[in-house]
Amino acid sequence: MPALLDEAMVLTGTRAMMVFHEPQLRQTARHVPDGDLLLGKPLPVAAAAHFYRQLGRTGFDPARQLQWLVDTPQRLRDYLELARAQDLRLRINLEIDVGLHRGGAADPQALSALLALLQEHERHLEFAGLMGYDAHVGKLPPLIERRETSFAKACAAYRAFQAAARSAFPAPARAPCWNGAGSPTIALHDRHSPLDDRSAGSALLKPLEFDLDLLADFEPAVFIAAPVLKAQPGTRLPGPAWLSKLLFAGRPGRARGYFVYGGGWPAEPVSPRGVKANPRFGRSFNQAAYSGPREPALAADDFVFFRPYQSEGSLLHYGPVKVVEQGRVVEEWMPFGES
Repeated sequence: MPALLDEAMVLTGTRAMMVFHEPQLRQTARHVPDGDLLLGKPLPVAAAAHFYRQLGRTGFDPARQLQWLVDTPQRLRDYLELARAQDLRLRINLEIDVGLHRGGAADPQALSALLALLQEHERHLEFAGLMGYDAHVGKLPPLIERRETSFAKACAAYRAFQAAARSAFPAPARAPCWNGAGSPTIALHDRHSPLDDRSAGSALLKPLEFDLDLLADFEPAVFIAAPVLKAQPGTRLPGPAWLSKLLFAGRPGRARGYFVYGGGWPAEPVSPRGVKANPRFGRSFNQAAYSGPREPALAADDFVFFRPYQSEGSLLHYGPVKVVEQGRVVEEWMPFGES
């Protein structure tokens, strides 16, 4: 979403961004030709080749401004073949496993094999840095492992990987990018962190999955708004009337029934307070059923607001975003043209 990127860059004072798939990468490079871009996940080499074919003349120089994320020796060899075929020099950021166990070099010895390949092919491959994602920190129950312990282990692992990288490249032409963190843990990375490049995105919009104590200072900023199509007294199911009375009579939260435009979103209703999905009516992606208390009594064309579990899926799937300030829609932000 170009306007959202512009707003975030102004507020944070950075041109550095993490992107996650090839169309997003290509369109961001066109929109921010002076940007500093790092891939947030390894892409198949075919996607990288497509990026170079489609980029065109933009002023964006991938050899200086783009770091490809690589997780395995085979992927690094694939990228090497691409660089040879197109006479490119690729900046390579190596993924390391600091405890999440989602891939990347498992230990400094495994990293050394990747670093050796970079040393051997410096004409086409440049060591750009390391990326270690620590989203697992704080996810285990405290009885198994405290958050402080998980975080200390992740930082110690990162420093061990850094030592291997510095040994292989003691005097790089450019300072390496030591990237890591993420919205769930960015508040833990203070001046003692091994990182000098910290990533966070979802914290800025704070969807439901990021209701974390470490993000208490952030406020939710993205919602799905669905108009009420039909409003009815009580909650009624198909079938004999006694069944609805048995299930719902006397329940304050079922005093009103609503059918809204659409449904099936990865989100929960948050406003008006008390509106809840009616699972007994069945799931619908067309006219989802909800129930609510007597007050406030919604009417047709009123809105129910939902808070999504994740921000990126919502922004990609729901078209233009209405920007609201002080209760008024002040702008409409369009997503990138291709997802």
